[in-house]
Amino acid sequence: MDNIYIVDDEAALRDSLSMLLRAEDFNTEQFATPAAFLEQVNDLPQGLVILDLWMPGMSGIEVIQELNRRGVTLPIICITGHGDVNTAVKAIKLGAADFFEKPFDSTQLIDRIRHCLQEKQNQRQLDVFSSRAKEIVSKLTPREHEVLQGLVEGLRNKQIAYNMGISIRTVELHRVHVMDKLEAKSLSDVLKIAIAADYENIKL
Repeated sequence: MDNIYIVDDEAALRDSLSMLLRAEDFNTEQFATPAAFLEQVNDLPQGLVILDLWMPGMSGIEVIQELNRRGVTLPIICITGHGDVNTAVKAIKLGAADFFEKPFDSTQLIDRIRHCLQEKQNQRQLDVFSSRAKEIVSKLTPREHEVLQGLVEGLRNKQIAYNMGISIRTVELHRVHVMDKLEAKSLSDVLKIAIAADYENIKL
């Protein structure tokens, strides 16, 4: 189950949102104040934040700014009952995923929550793939890296050999080593890994 963190000073809204989300198979946790949320946020599992933009003591904007300062990347959906679109726009510019004005459509909110969580999951998978790609590409020798660059540029073995001043047979051997090290089964795999690794900026 995905985790949803509700940060709002209105108990009735927190309870109704929690009931709605639990019916949709989400885990929920409520926070009555920004301070209570910020005190625990670094230890919370991955999830999504539903954040009221207008709360006493500390605004939702200030909460987002503090999360950014800490490097916390939980998706945030803001809610406001004041019709303050300018504040909501500021929240979006600071990184919030979306905002809803009270009263909001519960179906639209659920759909948006699911979409945000899926986007976050996809990004985590991309980040893991990119990190792994950088790690394995960095283990290539300078010669293997040159061969990789040639492959990414779409050059044939003959052209790579000419550019490097080595024999085609040597290029073929380097190519085998590159594919082995990258754990690639095809040229398509090689290209995907090289691009994910930002291969041109890898320091050997």
